[in-house]
Amino acid sequence: MQAWLYLSTPAPADGDWPLTWWRTGGDAVQGDLVQAAADLAGLELTLLLPAEAASHHEIDVPARSGRWLRQAIHSALEDKLLDDPDNLHLVQGPLRERRHCRLFVLKRDWLGQVLERLAGHGLVPARVHIDADCLPADRPLALFCAGRWLIGGALPQRLALGADDLADLKGRLPAALDWREDTPWALLAEGSRQALDLRTGEFALRPRRRVPWRGLALLVALGLAAQLVHDVGNRLLLEQRTAALAQDNLATWQQRFPDQGRVVDLARQVRARQQQAGQSDLGLAHRLDNLARLWKSSGGGLAEVGRLDYQAGEGWTLRVSAPAFADIERLREGLVRQGRIVLSDSAVREADGVSARLQIKD
Repeated sequence: MQAWLYLSTPAPADGDWPLTWWRTGGDAVQGDLVQAAADLAGLELTLLLPAEAASHHEIDVPARSGRWLRQAIHSALEDKLLDDPDNLHLVQGPLRERRHCRLFVLKRDWLGQVLERLAGHGLVPARVHIDADCLPADRPLALFCAGRWLIGGALPQRLALGADDLADLKGRLPAALDWREDTPWALLAEGSRQALDLRTGEFALRPRRRVPWRGLALLVALGLAAQLVHDVGNRLLLEQRTAALAQDNLATWQQRFPDQGRVVDLARQVRARQQQAGQSDLGLAHRLDNLARLWKSSGGGLAEVGRLDYQAGEGWTLRVSAPAFADIERLREGLVRQGRIVLSDSAVREADGVSARLQIKD
């Protein structure tokens, strides 16, 4: 349901306000702000302010002012305003013939304090109008309201005239003016629909944003679904790559060790192979250590080993260099005395001595 709250006479923002309010199709009620807040809670509210709180102007601006319209309006008002325009709230009507417009000017601080005080009581008007601007525009109209006459309607003027002001200006008012002294509330409510709204600029009502729960829930569901698809896709990809890698490893194993037969557990067989290789390396190291001790005890100090090979089941094959054949022969005899089977062949003389091949059997 719609309701109207009327601050009928100018008052300080923090003073005692004479308030009148009414609902659609209801009777007007008068009272204070606390009573109005209790009666109007939760209703769609329109605030009406007295014409004495604002000045009304008809101005001309240069044609095609475009984006400079605001500056053109300020220039046109320079000689009409006493206050700094930066301290005022300007509400502009639509341009007529692209150069004529009317506007209301009122103090920014006062309007802000009024709206803040109403909000402190839970009243947030959706629209704010000047009462003299709320007369129906179908005819020139003078409406008696709150002890003075509101002048407007189809006229360009927007005035509030007390008895003395009316006596001075009545001769200058249009003769066709329709004078009404009946109850004003229904006419003000009707005319407020086309009146200029003071809730512009910094006073524009910011719509309360509703949390889009359905949209958020949909986004969350889509996010979870996307994460699930991503996880499943990654798992399938990993499984595919793991299977391919296992197949490659099996092919490599069968290529290098064709004598191993059927592969049951490749990882276990690889570990067993590594263990065997480690034991073989330890056995070879042990044999090499024994050979070194035999070599030393058999008089091998004068001989130099140029090449050394070992083959399981055959033994060692060495290429030995020495100053003379007698040195190689003493080495061979020493190894024989140590219980080794030693064969010597391929003896040759070289520029700095002699060399021969020795075979030491296991």
